[in-house]
Amino acid sequence: MFWFRNFIKISTATRAKSPNTTNLILTSLSHFSTASNQTPVAAEPLGLGPTKADEKPRVVVLGSGWAGCRLMKGLDPKLYDIVCVSPRNHMVFTPLLASTCVGTLEFRSVAEPIARIQPSVSTAPGSYFFLANCTAVNAHSHEVHCETVTEGAQTLEPWKFKISYDKLVIASGAQASTFGINGVKEHAVFLREVHHAQAIRRKLLLNLMLSDVPGISEEEKRRFLHCVVVGGGPTGVEFSGELSDFIGKDVHQRYTHVKDYIHVTLIEVSSQSNSSGVVLLS
Repeated sequence: MFWFRNFIKISTATRAKSPNTTNLILTSLSHFSTASNQTPVAAEPLGLGPTKADEKPRVVVLGSGWAGCRLMKGLDPKLYDIVCVSPRNHMVFTPLLASTCVGTLEFRSVAEPIARIQPSVSTAPGSYFFLANCTAVNAHSHEVHCETVTEGAQTLEPWKFKISYDKLVIASGAQASTFGINGVKEHAVFLREVHHAQAIRRKLLLNLMLSDVPGISEEEKRRFLHCVVVGGGPTGVEFSGELSDFIGKDVHQRYTHVKDYIHVTLIEVSSQSNSSGVVLLS
């Protein structure tokens, strides 16, 4: 403890010579304190800054649908840094989506990963794919504000970041129309994404199994097996046809006890419609 006694002597002598020295030391050590009384300053969202003069121009594509993926596929990664921002990491072949609802096709057959369409987003140093939503676009500073996609109550808070762009392509698509029909948004399943088709398939099979349980009344069976398709556009008509084939083949073979109770109703508002299908399963 010889060194410790000498340290005390030096500290005492220093305090006697200069009372302000102790305060200076404590002030310097306050930076290492974990119990700081200062209000933390909110940090600016991080992200990709502006490109430099010797770097390739950055093309930011918002969306991973038909338009966005076709554009990214045609871009030359030797000339551009490609950045895609989308809440899904794949492209959906929507004309075939109705077939997955009844098991004619598997879900992996209608989805193509973005990295296969444009490999540079996962291999090139300056190209990226971000699973996020675009919340704002600042055209003056050439920035897009993004927020990561989260799902469920146990996930982390969304992380916000910015991306500077040289060229911006907005290909985020559109929302399906409900034609003002009450109850569609609250009770129906839109048929635009893979998870929509999965939900319809689960609900359809569940209702078929529940309707075959002993003790279920005929009225309840008809309610379980009544499928309503809202919209007579390509998706609605295609799904109705797939469902009709499913009823005529699989249901009549596997669910013979309830085959006479299932029926489909197609609701069409206008004579010419381009709407996406909306399916209600009671």
